[in-house]
Amino acid sequence: MSENLKYFIMILMEISALCVALPIHEWAHAFVAYKQGDPTAKVMGRMTPAAFAHFDIFGFVCLYIFGFGWAKPVPVDYRNFKNQKKSGFLVAIAGITANLIMGIIFIAIYSALNTFVPNYVANWGAYGLALNYFLIFSVQINFMLFFFNILPIYPLDGFRVVETFSKPGNKTVEMLKRYSFIILLIFIIVIHYYDFYFSNTAYRVMNGLETLFNKFFALFVR
Repeated sequence: MSENLKYFIMILMEISALCVALPIHEWAHAFVAYKQGDPTAKVMGRMTPAAFAHFDIFGFVCLYIFGFGWAKPVPVDYRNFKNQKKSGFLVAIAGITANLIMGIIFIAIYSALNTFVPNYVANWGAYGLALNYFLIFSVQINFMLFFFNILPIYPLDGFRVVETFSKPGNKTVEMLKRYSFIILLIFIIVIHYYDFYFSNTAYRVMNGLETLFNKFFALFVR
């Protein structure tokens, strides 16, 4: 297999992983909002895992280049919720919860394949390489989305949680909104160059989970 083909497969699988992780994140927001009584996202055609419905070019480019980004935010009308704090909280954490679950599932699949079919990349040729890249990127992207969006920076999910439980007109919340672009830009630049947040947190969690799954699946190997 040529290096050019390997590189093409890698890029294609990275984009494919992005087109799964980002829409699932937004679909989860829309689905939970609908279950809590707000049909806005569903009416606007956003309650779907289809990538085109949630595509945001800037967020996509940031995720591809820097390792974290976002899709087009799902519209939510909080007036439709009977309990705005409870429903707002559930909607806010829905996306990161979906990414966390997806990340764990992909780690489990990756670990199972490497345990029970250790030579699948070599034996399955281009298909095996594509699957390997897709699983690796899916794990990384879903966990990056989880750890990025959990931050209390507007308009990320972590901020929505803080906003939900804050009183109207809270000065800290308003300040975070007002200077959100500057705060987010500084954060992106700092962790892109120093990589302390993801290296010390996200990667350790991913590696820890992979180790646990490896030990679990090893119990079934003679």
